Amino acid sequence: MTTETLSLTDDIRRAHGESPTHLWGAIASAAISMFLPIVGLIAAYSGFQVKKVMHRNWVGLVFAAVGAANVVLWLAMLALWQFGYIELAV
Repeated sequence: MTTETLSLTDDIRRAHGESPTHLWGAIASAAISMFLPIVGLIAAYSGFQVKKVMHRNWVGLVFAAVGAANVVLWLAMLALWQFGYIELAV
């Protein structure tokens, strides 16, 4: 019994073949969440779905972490603003 290790590009191709919507959703929403943090929820969900398809778990988790971190930082900023710890130039 031999274990086959796929290269990263082959693993991405396989994920694209099995679940292109989640792969492109994770990539696009992680990038968009830098400017519109609420989209990070989509990146987190799609990243976890990509993790299920790929052999390399870290690829999907990177997209999920970027999206989730943007949402958490955005919510923290809103909480700090609401409690008066920071002032936003509106």
